[in-house]
Amino acid sequence: MDDKNSNGPTISWKTCAKLIISVLIVFLFIRYWGEIESFVEVVLSGALAIIAGLVIAYIVNIPMRFFERVLPGPTGDGTRNRGLSLLLSFVCTLSVVLFAGILVIPNLVDAVIRLAETVPGAVERITNNGFLSSLLPPALVAQLNSINWEQVVNDVASWLQSGVASSLPQVMSLFGQIGAWFMGIIFSFWFLGEKNSLSNGAHKLVQTYIGKRADERFSQGIAFADVSFRSYIIGSALEGLIFGGLVAIACTIAEMPEALMLGALVGVMSLIPMIGAIIGAILGAIVILATSWQKALIFLVLFFIVQQIEQNFFYPRVVTKSVGLTGMWPLVGITIGTAVFGFPGAFVGVPLTATIFRIVEADFARREKLPSDCLSPFEKLQKSLSDKQE
Repeated sequence: MDDKNSNGPTISWKTCAKLIISVLIVFLFIRYWGEIESFVEVVLSGALAIIAGLVIAYIVNIPMRFFERVLPGPTGDGTRNRGLSLLLSFVCTLSVVLFAGILVIPNLVDAVIRLAETVPGAVERITNNGFLSSLLPPALVAQLNSINWEQVVNDVASWLQSGVASSLPQVMSLFGQIGAWFMGIIFSFWFLGEKNSLSNGAHKLVQTYIGKRADERFSQGIAFADVSFRSYIIGSALEGLIFGGLVAIACTIAEMPEALMLGALVGVMSLIPMIGAIIGAILGAIVILATSWQKALIFLVLFFIVQQIEQNFFYPRVVTKSVGLTGMWPLVGITIGTAVFGFPGAFVGVPLTATIFRIVEADFARREKLPSDCLSPFEKLQKSLSDKQE
């Protein structure tokens, strides 16, 4: 029977071939997923410097846009003063990183050293105090009395002599990553200095080999992602500044030692989603514990009070509102991002979720304006089959 006179819909051999090839590709991906994952890891490790350069360039480009607006130059778009804007942006970013590092790291290391020096004496006072030792389990008291602190120090020294050599592969891997990030800084200078020409080149590649329509949708998706990530970075930095400032003020009022350092520590650590602020509180308590356990306890109480104020009044207005997510969606983004990408996913989960929301909302709005031109995939398939049947 001729295809034109058949009652059912007809499907061309080209469609069948595409379907078979698609199923075969999916099968190969599932069958050889381990090998594919290993190959992707090798490629990503080899391209770590380029990826690091892109990350650094994107972060530095946020203040660079501000300087390009302030220093537009004769052309009005900032290109004539791009070198100066780039230099000022790197100086500002590096100054913030160095300020936080110099303020936090030396004091934290010094506190840990002082705490390690006072631990043996504190343990001895606890075990020799009848009232305090009666509050502890007898097995724990016996274990504390049996610890030879001199032997512990000798074990640490021996590990430093033999363990460092055994850990040489990990150390070399760390130096390799540091070298990759250093090369990333160099790449970021190039990315930012040539960002207009690189962007035009990317548009030409997409238009030439994929199509203009794909380039338009790609550009729209990139624009949505840029808004989401830029808002999240600025909002998180501002939220960390507010949180750290409130902690520093509370510690100053309570006459805590190193109040400014404690505020900087909590503010920097709060940039880590979900658990960062708690880690900052624990580290801050360790710093104060080297001086007084009573003040360390007071610091923890102050921290949780400030955290409740910040979480209920500042975070929803600074981060959630700027990103465009409400309710539990930020937590959903962090959870899914961590499950899929591991620890880095905690940082990109929220802006990725916001990007998906913006893309879906824009597509909904487009379909509402032109419902006849915006058929769903199933409707397109049904229409194609009905057209062939006719």
